[in-house]
Amino acid sequence: MNAYLALIFGAVLGSSLRYFLSILNISIAGLPITTILVNISGSALAGLFLNKFNGSIYIFLYIGLFGSFTTLSSFNIDLFNLMNEKLFIKAFIFFTLNIFLSFIFFYLFYLVSIKLEN
Repeated sequence: MNAYLALIFGAVLGSSLRYFLSILNISIAGLPITTILVNISGSALAGLFLNKFNGSIYIFLYIGLFGSFTTLSSFNIDLFNLMNEKLFIKAFIFFTLNIFLSFIFFYLFYLVSIKLEN
């Protein structure tokens, strides 16, 4: 039961944060930057806390909070809208920034967490 409550609380918190940031609707040169920032920051935090927790705390953070904060559905909607408007170069840049930078920040913050342990 604790794991389920951790999941619910994390999901509510993560989706609420995601919704709040989506209201800001930040874009630069026609690129939906809000989605990129959410995915990068969520990935960085996931990397920072990788292998640091288990049990209910892991479920709260990784499945609940990070899972509902970083959203593949928002990424797909933004990418589809760019492609539907035939903005293929912007769609490619958006795709690349989301995938590449999210992974880079995940890995960098994982390395930071290792340094902090030592």
